[in-house]
Amino acid sequence: MPQANWSRAGRGWPNHRACFTTRLFAVTYTTAGGCGPLLGGLIADHLHWSVIFWINIPMGLAALAIATSLLRRLPRHERPHRLDIFGAALIVISSIAFMLALNLAGVRYAWTSPPILGLLALALMVGALFVLRLLTAPEPLIPISMLQNRIVRCAIVANAFGWGSIIGLNVFLPMYLQGVMGLSPSQAGLSLVVLMVALNTSAGLAGQVLGRVRHYKLLPLLALLLSTVAVAMLAWRAPSMTPLSFEFTLIAIGVGFGPLPSLTAVALQNVVPRHQLGISIGTMNFSRNLFATMLIAVFGAIVLAGVPAGQSLGSAFGAANPAEAFGRLFLVAAASMSIACIAIAVMEQKPLQTAAELEAQ
Repeated sequence: MPQANWSRAGRGWPNHRACFTTRLFAVTYTTAGGCGPLLGGLIADHLHWSVIFWINIPMGLAALAIATSLLRRLPRHERPHRLDIFGAALIVISSIAFMLALNLAGVRYAWTSPPILGLLALALMVGALFVLRLLTAPEPLIPISMLQNRIVRCAIVANAFGWGSIIGLNVFLPMYLQGVMGLSPSQAGLSLVVLMVALNTSAGLAGQVLGRVRHYKLLPLLALLLSTVAVAMLAWRAPSMTPLSFEFTLIAIGVGFGPLPSLTAVALQNVVPRHQLGISIGTMNFSRNLFATMLIAVFGAIVLAGVPAGQSLGSAFGAANPAEAFGRLFLVAAASMSIACIAIAVMEQKPLQTAAELEAQ
């Protein structure tokens, strides 16, 4: 669904309009991420924990109904394609094996156990076949010509490492608030609302500005530096963070990260041919989700360090000093955001195309 919407959004729209669309996607994504811990905390406190999973069924059906009804209204821009079914199957198999290994390692199996090593080997071998398929297929799933563009590569890297940090923090900050600061699940969820509000506000303002200025890289770069420093501050003060200082830190993280989604989307739209816009956005989203899964696994390994294999994350809260583990976790998140900053810094700032230039493609 995001790829279909983006294909429509990018076809002939001026860049400030694309920024507006990016803002809507970012606001929706972060609102869901911010409301998730709050809703989960309320359910855990007042209902049965299994409701957290059952509630996804009606919500998923509602999303399916909305998507199928609204997407039919989008205009069709036919272009003959040869679907790379074999390449798609390879990347699906490789991704599933890799994500299973990351999710099971350190929780159900040891990292060096045969099941985990087997899954990693399968992911590596099938992934190599996928790369070979990209190089030999008449019309590969991900065009090599697109990945040869430095702006595309930088945008994908910045998006993946930036969003990976935010998604990982959304997962583990409630655990930090409960295990280190002693809050209840509901209180932990409420404490994260400020991150959602700050990020949405920042994303909204950035969406209005980036498509209308010449030096569109400067604001997101400076903002992301602020977010990186805030996460590093969270790592430094993890053992002694007060509720008030924690909220101000979340505001800095949200305000700093907000402009990044608009920047990466506009940078892609500005250099990718119209018929490859959906592919480029799909590649960026896939990279974001894959790296976020990897980073969450790393975060889990950091928190579970010293806990016997097979134990839950809750067992880590009984460790001598869980704040130190979360401090290391936040430091890794800051390093991930630093890589996103570097990717933005080295990305070429190509002049934005006009609506007429976009339509002429």
